[in-house]
Amino acid sequence: MKWRSRHSKSEVPMKKRNIVLIGPMGTGKSRAAKILSDGLEWQLADTDRMMERETGKKIADFYKEAGPEAFAEKEMQVIGHVRYYHEAVIAMGGNYPMTEEKFHLLSEYGLMILLYARPFRLAERVRRRIGKRPTMDYSDVDGYVRQMLRKWAKWRDRVDLVINTTNCHPEQTALLIARYIDQHHVTFAERRK
Repeated sequence: MKWRSRHSKSEVPMKKRNIVLIGPMGTGKSRAAKILSDGLEWQLADTDRMMERETGKKIADFYKEAGPEAFAEKEMQVIGHVRYYHEAVIAMGGNYPMTEEKFHLLSEYGLMILLYARPFRLAERVRRRIGKRPTMDYSDVDGYVRQMLRKWAKWRDRVDLVINTTNCHPEQTALLIARYIDQHHVTFAERRK
């Protein structure tokens, strides 16, 4: 785990609206986001589940039927919507790597947290749910996981906090995020009633 604050102690603490969990598939984003949102009594916005509700299809089925371009377009629509939420924990699906556009939209109002894990652990987690992950190459899970981690590595220096979930239960991940917020005096704009 790496702690990082984007402001010095002499600056005004950052004020955000949301907490955004990003990272490759299998890092525990959805489960940690649910635990964190419950603990904070905030809204949970899991982008994969939102896409499933909006399309009426499982994420893997929608990807197969609509194709990668339509999938990416739908994901951008969801991001365009959730980025304006207040007091939400947003779990970004790990099916597609982060792009500059997505990162800019999410980080404007979100505290950005990258979850990652060692390749062996990701491969183990991904194999538990064969067929669920639309972009996954199940014929070469180990190779795909290593390639996926390389694509996510460049975002490590751009986020507020990086957490290694290799040996970390989602409850521990949620606790580490809450501790970071407290120790760095991160404040959030409250939702208007």
